[in-house]
Amino acid sequence: MKYGISFGVFLSTSQILQYCKTSSKERYEYERKDPFDPEFLSENISPILKAIRIGITAPNPHNVQPWKFKLIDDHSALLYVDEKRLLKDTDPTYRQIHIGQGTFLENLSLGTQVLGYSSEVSLFPEGKYTIDDIGKKPIAKIVLVKQEDLIRNPLSEFITDRVTRRSIYEGEDLTQEDFEKIRKDSAVLYSELKFVPKAGSEELRKQLVAAMQMETDTYNTYEESRIWFRYNDEEIGKFKDGLSLRATGVSGIKYFFARNFFLKPGTESWHSPENKKAGMDMFASQVESSKGFIFLKTDHNEIIDWVQSGRDYLRLHLAVTKNGFSLHPMSQILQEYPEMDPIRKEFESSLKPGEKIQMLVRLGKSDYYYYSPRRDPKDFILG
Repeated sequence: MKYGISFGVFLSTSQILQYCKTSSKERYEYERKDPFDPEFLSENISPILKAIRIGITAPNPHNVQPWKFKLIDDHSALLYVDEKRLLKDTDPTYRQIHIGQGTFLENLSLGTQVLGYSSEVSLFPEGKYTIDDIGKKPIAKIVLVKQEDLIRNPLSEFITDRVTRRSIYEGEDLTQEDFEKIRKDSAVLYSELKFVPKAGSEELRKQLVAAMQMETDTYNTYEESRIWFRYNDEEIGKFKDGLSLRATGVSGIKYFFARNFFLKPGTESWHSPENKKAGMDMFASQVESSKGFIFLKTDHNEIIDWVQSGRDYLRLHLAVTKNGFSLHPMSQILQEYPEMDPIRKEFESSLKPGEKIQMLVRLGKSDYYYYSPRRDPKDFILG
């Protein structure tokens, strides 16, 4: 995927503007809506549907949006994993999918405070839950309670602007003081946060690139990304989920030429040496531009730890946003498929028995805005 300008191609001003979105907070039609937009809030729907609309703006793996809901009444619902939206090759244990359940729950719990509701969340309300129960037993029961004197968590103010930025990062390296502010603001409840400064992270950066190379060179895992990849704005608007060049931080003229001349739909183009090298070059540049890293660790690695670490990750992401930084998950090295095992085990070799690094992110500053799309909230509701 090489980028260049042919002298035979002429772009109008309107064409250039269409592709040059970078720092603008203006949302394209296919991007997710602000759930707190006054017009959006004024719609005559039940409080639980408004809460779900807030919750689904949470970050989730590959933007598969792996949630479905059974409404109980206007103020309560059951959350299930959507078994049709799993990542069976890159996430064979379904750990990341369950982290995505936690991000939803915390996003909803914080967001509904803006509406004047507290959220009572009961995990695994039907008792013991195993992987075999995916899609059958609920992850959580959610009950909204109206409170006139509710004190809002300051993090709720940053749900609207929270975005995952996979672009090149600018600015100074993060300091220990920066991290301490983020840790204090996040006030994580179930996990431990650890900061890795840019200085001295050479080995980590090499490991991250090696992990992405392994995912790229393993046919099934790279193919899974292709299946969830949306090649252009029309596909983004049609499916309103998945990955895309825009989500990767590609914009402007590079986006125009990549979309129209180099990256073509189909397995042949996706798995071509040229496309894989371009993807790896982009990823390596992203990693190299990182200004620091944070990982989120739990003492155990059970399903409940996955869900709870997801709640903490959402708080971390909002705290990072509050402090003016950007965040990009580096999930490849944490994945549990056989080809990744040697790289992951080396990375986690310093952990105590039973411990697990659930999330690892790179940080820096970027003014690139892309609000990953979300499907219609009604599409998540069980009939």
